[in-house]
Amino acid sequence: MNDYKGEYGVSLAFPPGLRPDPCHLDACAQARGICSVSQYPGGHAGAGRSLGESGASVSVEALMWGLTFDVVGLVPGEGAPLPPCPYSFDLPRGFDIADHEAVRILPGPHLHGGERLVPIGPAMAGLAAALCGLPDLAAVVWHPARSCIAPGYFSAIVTNWLGGGVFPARGLVSLAEVADGAMQTEGVGFFTGQELRIEPELMGDPAAATRIAVRLIDHLVTNGPLDRSMDIGGPEGRVLRIAPSENGRLVRVWSAS
Repeated sequence: MNDYKGEYGVSLAFPPGLRPDPCHLDACAQARGICSVSQYPGGHAGAGRSLGESGASVSVEALMWGLTFDVVGLVPGEGAPLPPCPYSFDLPRGFDIADHEAVRILPGPHLHGGERLVPIGPAMAGLAAALCGLPDLAAVVWHPARSCIAPGYFSAIVTNWLGGGVFPARGLVSLAEVADGAMQTEGVGFFTGQELRIEPELMGDPAAATRIAVRLIDHLVTNGPLDRSMDIGGPEGRVLRIAPSENGRLVRVWSAS
């Protein structure tokens, strides 16, 4: 596994040699008007160049909704390591994240330990969406789901969500079948502390199981972690039974009938 820090981060992937410098980042932030680059190394955009000449990573502090995030891996320093990302959304066939360099967004030091607190996750996603206007950006990597996402798609789903739409499960969460035939999420736990597990009895129609997962992911992110069993309406009018696992780390889903 690559040496990357922070399952809670998000990376912006660029072709080799095309990562932005602090000035480009600041210009993009100013153009969007919803975030800002609040601190340059040494106090101004050009100050990071001497750091880059010695091979160090160049970073700035970005402000979103009053919360600060570190943006690391800027030119002229070294790029940030990319995490593994086996799941992809809306990227061209043959796209290989290993062929790219990264700039990474991480919660600032004062947020460490509270990454799951609202609104850190939405703010981090919103900041990444705002920076999707950077030239030459090839993909966005959402670390909690290990997902690699086309910039236009990422910006659209996050903007819709933050504007009051449904949670963008197909992108900020990954779905995979596990050994016993169940479907399990990766990435919901970043927001709720619990992943979702669709039990094998519901997996006869994988498309229907995916629709169930998307509906329940939105419910969990909106309402928070589940601490008791309950029945809930699913797609196509189906009634589902949801319950926390014994260790509380999963929300298990069966048919209620």
